[in-house]
Amino acid sequence: MFLDNIGSNIKIQYRTTEDDVINDFYVPVLGESVKYDRSVGYFSSSILIAYIQGLEKFIQNKGHMSLLISPFVSLEDGQALIDSLNPIEETTAQLNELFKTYRIIGEKSNISAQILVQLIREGYLDVRVVVPNRQQGLFHEKVALFYDEIGNVIATSGSNNETKSAIQFNLEYFSVFRSWINGQQDFIDNIKSNFSSTWNSKLKYFHTVTIQESVSNEILKSYETNESISDLYHRLSKTNPEKLVESELSITEQPLKFEPYDYQRKAAAKWLERKKGIISFATGTGKTKTAIYATQKLVHQEGPQFFVIVVPDKTLVQQWASELSEYSEKVIKCYSENNDWAVQLKNSIKYWEFEPSESIFVVSTIPTYFSDKMIRQIRKLRHNYVLIADECHRLGTESILSKLPDVERRLGLSATPSIYMSEDKTERLFKYFGGIIAEYSLEKAIENHKLTKYEYHPIEVQLSDAEIDKYKKLTLELVKMLQNPDDELNFESLSIEAQMKLFQRARIVYGAQEKIEKLSDLLDNLHDVEHMLIYCGATTISESAKNSDIDLQNEEVGIRQIESVNRMLSMKGIPSAQYTKDENGRERRDRIDSFKNGTIRTLVAIKALDEGVDIPQISTGIILASSGNPREFVQRRGRLLRRSAGKEIAIIYDMVVLGSGEEYESINRSELKRVKEFTSAACNRSALEVKYNYLFDKYLEEEHDGKL
Repeated sequence: MFLDNIGSNIKIQYRTTEDDVINDFYVPVLGESVKYDRSVGYFSSSILIAYIQGLEKFIQNKGHMSLLISPFVSLEDGQALIDSLNPIEETTAQLNELFKTYRIIGEKSNISAQILVQLIREGYLDVRVVVPNRQQGLFHEKVALFYDEIGNVIATSGSNNETKSAIQFNLEYFSVFRSWINGQQDFIDNIKSNFSSTWNSKLKYFHTVTIQESVSNEILKSYETNESISDLYHRLSKTNPEKLVESELSITEQPLKFEPYDYQRKAAAKWLERKKGIISFATGTGKTKTAIYATQKLVHQEGPQFFVIVVPDKTLVQQWASELSEYSEKVIKCYSENNDWAVQLKNSIKYWEFEPSESIFVVSTIPTYFSDKMIRQIRKLRHNYVLIADECHRLGTESILSKLPDVERRLGLSATPSIYMSEDKTERLFKYFGGIIAEYSLEKAIENHKLTKYEYHPIEVQLSDAEIDKYKKLTLELVKMLQNPDDELNFESLSIEAQMKLFQRARIVYGAQEKIEKLSDLLDNLHDVEHMLIYCGATTISESAKNSDIDLQNEEVGIRQIESVNRMLSMKGIPSAQYTKDENGRERRDRIDSFKNGTIRTLVAIKALDEGVDIPQISTGIILASSGNPREFVQRRGRLLRRSAGKEIAIIYDMVVLGSGEEYESINRSELKRVKEFTSAACNRSALEVKYNYLFDKYLEEEHDGKL
């Protein structure tokens, strides 16, 4: 009974910053109660963990709890954050979908949800959802009524919701009224009357529905268990219930599914210290894992965070989501193949606003991240989130640089963070992210056995007479477009027409017909090789050229080349599949899986495999076409060097256009840059230098980037 056992200890007001409201109020009051009525805006089953001692006694007393909540309830219970403007029939469908999407995280949270469902099933708890009748308004009342066995009542009114964060972390208060104190019965009667009228749908602008009407029976059944409520409490408290609240409050570091290397730990530590920075590790040396390690350290140090990871394409969305699912089930994939991403993001942000008790990870493609639909939701966070940009160089365009958000925490990841042919954009990108804070070179990675060693075999190709004539013609047209051809060539200052001429000329080189002929001979010697990748491809374009037809023309050349390669592989009986932007996510995943298990032996790609995609089984690569952009060929090489069981060495064949004569001057300079870069870390470096050092000295001894 209240008066005999706890009456003298109950204060007239409690503040979370000054009082231990759980142990000083809720636990003792619930332990003496046989009836508990609660009206609250937000509810989470995680509160059951905090209340465990009092609630267990409440159940032993055969107590009954009546709970009125708004349509906003915790993701942990699967009844998450329903838009209060929706009619109840839409609410039901949305509740069910969110229940399936947001699964319980952690054993204690799962058990608390099971207790919640069992309390409902066994008749200890009735829950009703208060829904507005009109297209505005939200039920946000916060009162409570506790009854003991002889009819004494304790009532509260204040700011706190029925969530763990509201009780334990937020600055909240509530006033307390006791029926045995003179002058307080009127306050209590008013609260009782209001609760009754709401519970029985006697309000003008709101009505109530039961939880069974709001959530399908199948959803509730998924949390049913054969264990009794007492057994669940025992399992939750682990034989030491008095320590439970303390252990739940402490933020423990999530166990990693991998052991970070020293260079990864140092990089993460530097980012945590500076809050900004670019991690520039060689492709295949664990940028993603370093970022994940950094997120876990940040959460351990500062508590739950809202993370937004921006990636170039949908394959990387899947890859990141798969990695992050090892640490959280609150992972939202924002891209075209998830039709519900906007609703999931909206609901997660609402959840985060009222109970930021667990980290949320949003993984988005670049186009989706900068879409109006996503911007409308993300701005609700008011820049209070952590931005991670994978392949951050892809943000270095004029249109994107001006849109980058002013968030405090920023992490960029890229093996090649500089923007090709643009010092200005490189400087702006580096300034935004805070420069490079950690590097790990390819040579060091191979030396330390983090990447596979490789052999490099250039296959020299020449242009046909028709191709060289066309190349010379385009060069003359370019010269006429330039005011002073002897000046250093600044690509960004060129007209769209001049840029198109450059790309038309480049297409002649990477589309050289003799490459197909040399490929045929090479494949005859590689007929039985497994896990082979052939790179066809379109050259990279500049931001300023986006309104031209350069993309289309490059794509057409790439398609012609890849079609020739596919026909050749088919004629030679080599099981293969292409991997380009034209395949949807499911097709890409199926082809990667078939490649990994050996059903197909060869993948043929145009650009789609340039960044991030993890297929460590690739052991042989043929670079049929490559632009002059170092990022492209560096990343393609890195794709081949990832370590895999049984993979001792990678072999790279590179179709290189080289020739003599003045018409080959610019071609040789461009192609030999790639040859020299690949030679520098190859295990057959000595033999290559004997063969090519003369050409390196001749064409690369000075900077000739500005020459046509």
